[in-house]
Amino acid sequence: MSETYAELDSRIEELAPAVADLGWRLPRVRDPAVARQWAQALHAALAHVAKGRGALDIAIGEGLAALNVGLRAMNLGYSNIGDYAREELGINASTAAKMERLARRLADLPVIRDAVRCGVITARKAEIIAPVARGNEAFWLFRAKAGTVRSLKAEVKGPQDPDEEEWLNLRTQMPPEKRPAIDLGLALAGMVLEKPTASNCERVAAWCQEYMGSHEAPADEHVDDLVFTAEDELESLKAHLEKEHRQWADLAKATPVQAPAESGEIDPWRLDRELKQLLEKRRRWDQAFGQLVMLFQSIKGWHHLGFASFGHYCEEELGMGERTVAQRAALERGLVRNPLLRQALADRRLSFEKARLIARDAAPEEVPGWIEQAQSLTCIELRRKLQDKSEAQMCARGQFNVWMPQGIAVLLKGTFRALRAAAKRWMWVEECLVALVDHFIETYRHLLAWARTLQRRIRARDRHCCQVPGCSRRAVHAHHIIPRSQGGTDDDWNLVSLCAAHHLNGIHGGRIRVTGRAPDELVWEFELRRSSAATAVP
Repeated sequence: MSETYAELDSRIEELAPAVADLGWRLPRVRDPAVARQWAQALHAALAHVAKGRGALDIAIGEGLAALNVGLRAMNLGYSNIGDYAREELGINASTAAKMERLARRLADLPVIRDAVRCGVITARKAEIIAPVARGNEAFWLFRAKAGTVRSLKAEVKGPQDPDEEEWLNLRTQMPPEKRPAIDLGLALAGMVLEKPTASNCERVAAWCQEYMGSHEAPADEHVDDLVFTAEDELESLKAHLEKEHRQWADLAKATPVQAPAESGEIDPWRLDRELKQLLEKRRRWDQAFGQLVMLFQSIKGWHHLGFASFGHYCEEELGMGERTVAQRAALERGLVRNPLLRQALADRRLSFEKARLIARDAAPEEVPGWIEQAQSLTCIELRRKLQDKSEAQMCARGQFNVWMPQGIAVLLKGTFRALRAAAKRWMWVEECLVALVDHFIETYRHLLAWARTLQRRIRARDRHCCQVPGCSRRAVHAHHIIPRSQGGTDDDWNLVSLCAAHHLNGIHGGRIRVTGRAPDELVWEFELRRSSAATAVP
């Protein structure tokens, strides 16, 4: 592992000064030949940085997979590795889950696993072939080395990764007098789904499914004001460009980088220490990566190099999903606009995930205040506060806003057509939404008389969220802080909402202790089973 670390360190030492000299903005270039030269130079640096960052991501994924065995993550106070990665490593929970899932799959594919760890093929290609490669690894490894990401997807024909699905935004004006009905419809949808923590996207989907259960949408006459990407045309363009440019053989290729070896550690506290060491190395690579991606996007480098889109370039040349790369570029632009945020990140006062949330959702004048708040909040608490602020601002402006994957957007589009057909007239988006929510409320109004038991009242007070710091799961139990066997009462201050994992394996498993008064004076104690051996210096 020390040799691999030395190689990674030497590579970033060589690249960092060159990347720093580029600055944060490139002058505008009109000459196509010069623009292509710049794009090729940025690509060469990006390819090298992506290789080093990818090697560390593989090692982190293997560490997360080891931590996900049994109750190791619970021993550290977390019910799942997504929460652990977000709070302790500053990595987005879905990204961490994806890294762990790939590491777990490759454990049963030793040939492909070694190829990925040595940098012979990218993790993106391994994700595609892993479901079909068992029993025929050599064949699929050859196909992955010779083919493109697009051709592998077509050959495997597997289901689309949910993280890759395109998301669309629906934003419309909503009259203030109609807002109470919208809020009531959203609350009722949570009851119908039996998921009080459901996103607005899931709740709107429930509205549509209820309405479409008794109505039929007419044929699409292209009159809807929801716009969709022509995926078939984009795929044919990718295939044409791959053939025309001979898979971009003239572009610089980075030499493979060996991922740090697995330690075989099983102690959760030692695993935690190893993962944080890997994260420190990843931070240096991440800084260079973000700056290069931002510059590459600013000159539309993928266009000059002959790719169909930025996502096409990311998959084929960087071996990464567009969403992952775009999020890092968006954070870098936020850091350029907010030097205080960059300084807080450099001083270790914020993790990358907290900085990403603030850069995405906070106005520039609000950044100093959010930096101060974020230091005393978990990532999940910070995200909820920012979401609450954003929704309050939308309500004040008389707007309704919801992000949704393309599949739900198509369902909503069909529902709008059905509503217009039933009304026999054109209806604007806000009219459709009001009619849709009125139908839903009328159907499920009886749920408003739902009995408010003690447990339900406590979970409603805690917004149906597990109150263990850093936990993103929904609450299903109300726990007595002072047990009734020891004289505890059913008073609200003695009850706290917990998810099943933290209640059964954390509190009653002897790994976590909670004292104080709910909801604002709770004291949490973690790692109660930590052994003295685990704290010893290796």
